[in-house]
Amino acid sequence: MREGYGSGFEEDKIENGEAYQRRKGTPANVHEEIVSPSRSTENIQKQDRSWRRIMLLILAITIHNIPEGLAVGVGFGAVGKTASATFENARNLAIGIGIQNFPEGLAVSLPLHGAGVSTWRAFWYGQLSGMVEPLAGIFGAFAIVLAEPLLPYALAFAAGAMVYVVMDDIIPEAQTSGNGKLASWTSILGFVVMMSLDVGLG
Repeated sequence: MREGYGSGFEEDKIENGEAYQRRKGTPANVHEEIVSPSRSTENIQKQDRSWRRIMLLILAITIHNIPEGLAVGVGFGAVGKTASATFENARNLAIGIGIQNFPEGLAVSLPLHGAGVSTWRAFWYGQLSGMVEPLAGIFGAFAIVLAEPLLPYALAFAAGAMVYVVMDDIIPEAQTSGNGKLASWTSILGFVVMMSLDVGLG
């Protein structure tokens, strides 16, 4: 009796943590067809989560660029009004912010390209995320009376937005992708570079 039962069914197999029985002679792709809807649903959910993370990152960087542009605009607009407000200081501030905009643009373009967006479109989206900065700079230079009091709060909000995105999304994602060590070392390198720019450019 047991032999007859064994001849009708293959031994239970484990796939994706679940046991199943398949009658001999049944095509192997039957089980795959049964499982494929759930797998496709999981893939769609993963893609949705990935796109949400990318959009959150782009939004945070775009918002983050607005007060940076205000800071540059206020720096140039305040030249000559106080002893510390010099053209050299404003220029150094613009150079420092311009340098750190390169990795920010990459942080927008690379995830988009990895999600299937073409190289040129990903590049231009990275550029567009930074276009708010010169617009905010123009506003800051010509509306310095309004922009200067708001600047500390705007910069604090921008920094908080970036810290939240990095802590909540980028660091965990780097750890799950198996690049935790590389992410940690490049973070340290980036911190050292920015602190050097801060001290060197004043």
